[in-house]
Amino acid sequence: MSSGTEDERGRRRALGLLVAALAACQPTVRPEPATSARIVRASPAEAEARAAALLRALGFTVTEFTSTAVPTLRGELAGGVDPAWAYCPGIWTTDPFSDLGQSRFVQAAGRRAVVLVRASGLPQGTSVEVDLRTIGLYPHAFTGDTVEALCGSTGVLERRILDAAQSPP
Repeated sequence: MSSGTEDERGRRRALGLLVAALAACQPTVRPEPATSARIVRASPAEAEARAAALLRALGFTVTEFTSTAVPTLRGELAGGVDPAWAYCPGIWTTDPFSDLGQSRFVQAAGRRAVVLVRASGLPQGTSVEVDLRTIGLYPHAFTGDTVEALCGSTGVLERRILDAAQSPP
């Protein structure tokens, strides 16, 4: 009698692995890499102040680091990140309590973002560099925990920051 149960477990495990393999084969549409640097005509201090003002207006908590070789702004947004800023593909979560290898596909339930902005003087103007990291927050389908995964940028926020650094609001 136990061989029927074992056969059923084996079939379920094989089916789960097949579904995972097929999902992994699906092509992922990713946006073009974001432009993350620009030469602007503003001074480094003006470019930084404009970028900081935009980040604050978007709800970011902004910290300024002036003790580094290149002054840096760090903005952090714990919630309310615009989905247009990043592509967060679904991920697989696996049941840690099952020997059947069960897994479920989940979508990001939220996002958080961390952005670094550096402005440095050059002979031809000010170089402004933007480094954005958007983290997808996924509900684990079996434990309820939050799983984090890096998302790909769409370039929307980087362009807004670079545009703000270029000219006054």
